Amino acid sequence: MSNAKRYTPDNDSLGQIRLGIKGILLYLMPTPVLIAAVVSLVSGDFWPTIINGGAFAAFMLAAVIARHGFKVEHQYHTKKLAMAPTTPFKSVAAIILSVTTGVTAWLAADYSLFSSILIGGATLLAFYLCYGLDPRRDKTGNIGLGVSAEEVFEALESANIKIDAIENARKTINNVKFDQHLDRIIGKARNILTVIENDPTDLPRARKFLKVYLNGTQRVTESYAKTHRNEATTVELDSNFANVLNSIESTFDEQHEKLKKQDRFDLDVNIEVLETQLKREGIL
Repeated sequence: MSNAKRYTPDNDSLGQIRLGIKGILLYLMPTPVLIAAVVSLVSGDFWPTIINGGAFAAFMLAAVIARHGFKVEHQYHTKKLAMAPTTPFKSVAAIILSVTTGVTAWLAADYSLFSSILIGGATLLAFYLCYGLDPRRDKTGNIGLGVSAEEVFEALESANIKIDAIENARKTINNVKFDQHLDRIIGKARNILTVIENDPTDLPRARKFLKVYLNGTQRVTESYAKTHRNEATTVELDSNFANVLNSIESTFDEQHEKLKKQDRFDLDVNIEVLETQLKREGIL
């Protein structure tokens, strides 16, 4: 949730590829420890097996935590407005990795205690040099008077949760026409969030629209998806669903443009029109 420019699709794809391979070395690095554990097990050496096996498990845990931290950091950097992660996953992973390396060097590789401490410290330094620190500052962008950072973060987070729910429901509807409708609607919803991120002072004007639009779209999509899964759809239900999606999509296009132009009066009026239709179709 960088003051950097918003990623284009190509840049985002490249970022996803980089994210996919980032930290792979953390999974490969403990391979010798795994081999040592297997050899000890085959030889019947109890304590070396326990030490090396435990070390390998700790290395894997550090890798998993680090990878989660990389994903959280990626999300942070791809948003114009974002709160800093509450849990420093990368730092936790670095500490686990450092301690495990030092203990393994001491107990399994027969290094002296002092040398093992130095090796653990070098591992910690190497991790931070390779992967950096966790984000520690909230990115508040252009948030100014009239709206607090907490309000903006909460509204964006709530909106993203609703959009994700619409996306999940869309995936369960086996209808090409509705799938295309919902795909466009989801894209338009994210465009609105982009407008708010670029100018958070738009939030008070967009709050009602986001609530009516996203709540209504989520409820109607999930309701239809549930009925669709139960194979209980009818021609009338499909027709009503199509009408609602058409209204939402066209209304959203209009409101997106009016929001960018800061046309407050038309925004509220058309919201009421949309809300009335949702009620008429039995959605609200």
